[in-house]
Amino acid sequence: MRTRPHPTLRVVERFVSLQGEGLLAGVPSSFVRTSGCNLRCEWCDTPASSWAPSGERFGVDELVAWCLEGPRHVVLTGGEPLLFPETVELARRLFEHGRHVTIETAGTVWQDGLQVDLVSLSPKLVHATPRRLGPAWADRHALRRLRPDVVRALMALPWQLKFVVRTDDPESLRVDVAEIETQLELFGVGPGERDRVLLMPECTDPAALSAAYAALVPVCRATGFRLGPRLHIAIFGHRPGT
Repeated sequence: MRTRPHPTLRVVERFVSLQGEGLLAGVPSSFVRTSGCNLRCEWCDTPASSWAPSGERFGVDELVAWCLEGPRHVVLTGGEPLLFPETVELARRLFEHGRHVTIETAGTVWQDGLQVDLVSLSPKLVHATPRRLGPAWADRHALRRLRPDVVRALMALPWQLKFVVRTDDPESLRVDVAEIETQLELFGVGPGERDRVLLMPECTDPAALSAAYAALVPVCRATGFRLGPRLHIAIFGHRPGT
């Protein structure tokens, strides 16, 4: 009788820190960052999980045990963690153990059976299109980056939407916000849900964060969107394991 292979996940890093982004910013959390992504965002701040995937394989049992030794909140991130059915199993088992599970996803991949406390959706805007790999990858990225049907399905679970926007140029910011409004219509986000939409500056320089936040204040006041912090950048700078 053939036995089922022991499920494993390729993981870039696992660490305990504070959640740096979203509605739970500041909450102590265990992070598991899977390796591999179906997109290649130009500004990706975790290239070891996308542009040049790396890491080692861990059994799901081992990852569950590691998470159970840490904080109640667990964040499954990437790359794109929903590429892998094993992520769904890991989330389910942690959920059943009473952990608060957040999954961070671009909203381009659907997996049946997902059980989490929060889906942190980060759909990509046009400015994320990669240019360093030539037109073939740019076209591939453009075809994959926006899946309204998948986003709407994931929004059946508790959700937040995070958008990375450009703040160094007023016209670029205006273009990004207009595109966000178009996406929200596709996703069916209602007027009373706009405070679950977060704008995060495309910024990995702690010294520049304050100005980036300031640029978003009038936009948030006008739209009802929430300013999305990058607490980990402010505290630790742009480095892994934070």
